[in-house]
Amino acid sequence: MKRIFVLSCGFYLLIGITSVVLGALLPVLLPHYERNYSDGGFLLFLQFLGFLVGVIVSPSLTAKIGRKWMLTLALICIVAAYLVLGWLPAWNVLLLLTIIVGFGSGIIEPSVGAFTIEFTENQKAVAMSKLDVFFALGALLIPAAAALFIWLGQWQLTFFTVAACALILMVPWVTMPRPAAKYLEQAGENTTQQGTNKVSYSKKHLGLLFLFVVFFFVYMGLELGLMNFLPSILVERLELKESIASLSVSILWIAMIVGRLFSGKIAEAVNYMPFLIWSTIGTLLFTVSMVFVSGQWITYGLIFGTGLFMSGLFCIALVYANVLIPGMTERTTSILIASGGIGGATLQYLTGWSMSAWPIVGTIMILAGFCLLLLLTLILSHLWNARNETLSSTFPQQTKEI
Repeated sequence: MKRIFVLSCGFYLLIGITSVVLGALLPVLLPHYERNYSDGGFLLFLQFLGFLVGVIVSPSLTAKIGRKWMLTLALICIVAAYLVLGWLPAWNVLLLLTIIVGFGSGIIEPSVGAFTIEFTENQKAVAMSKLDVFFALGALLIPAAAALFIWLGQWQLTFFTVAACALILMVPWVTMPRPAAKYLEQAGENTTQQGTNKVSYSKKHLGLLFLFVVFFFVYMGLELGLMNFLPSILVERLELKESIASLSVSILWIAMIVGRLFSGKIAEAVNYMPFLIWSTIGTLLFTVSMVFVSGQWITYGLIFGTGLFMSGLFCIALVYANVLIPGMTERTTSILIASGGIGGATLQYLTGWSMSAWPIVGTIMILAGFCLLLLLTLILSHLWNARNETLSSTFPQQTKEI
């Protein structure tokens, strides 16, 4: 289990890289292809469309070919796609390869996440926060590498770097010792069987699931909007050079890493819901503050604060949803991550469109609006759960029959 967890951290490092690399390169990628920010939003839309397909097929692939070979397939997709992207093919080919990258990432995230939540007996939030530290580490390192390659005038080497990272991860994964591979296979059978044994969600759990679907839909739009468009926002608003603006994503993810080092333990100590609500409020306040400042260093400070408060939202919400909806880990995790993929794809297109059609302040306010929606869904989920617990204690027999 320890070896598998280490490899799981490697997978999350990789999908952290693939999630932000295009956004970090947009300021130079779009001029190279003579495209605008709407085209950039469409490019990111296609990546998360592929991500969604990967998430949807992940449970069935686990049942058919096993988790080990399914994740090997995902690595092959990512390696092959980025090797071709490094040669800067035609725009239509680039669009297709972006879908393939999203597909590989979509296979990885729910499979590794569900496995970790299901088979970590104690302090699930701590385990998931450790995975998310590596996601954030990947999202931190690749923009810094992209900034360096942009400064050197060889920004296309970023794609080859990602391909190399995926290839390095593939070696220990494919050559996994037989005991670890057997354990992974057995775990895959257990989670697949669990998902087929329980036919449907209860009425109480269905309402909670809907609210968390909305939460993840909006959250991924917020996170990916910041990751992919933050450099472009700073280029337009503060008139920074592209190489300097790309470092803003690194600042965001440094804060994410710092926050995720402690978010799991804090959430376990103060309970999940208070942690999520205060994290959302902090994210909202720091995001809105970006509208009222124009200094470079103050803006960087606000970006750091935003990342610090956002750091635990995804993993703690994922764990909390599975705690409130027990016995459906594989299915619930796939549904929530799929909703995040849809939100990332849809809201990325909206954010890219706003960059072209509105002043930059309008785009920042859209991101702040996402924070408000997150807060609303958390409050509603708390009220829904409290209401159903009250009904269960007052009318236990009737609730059981429902």
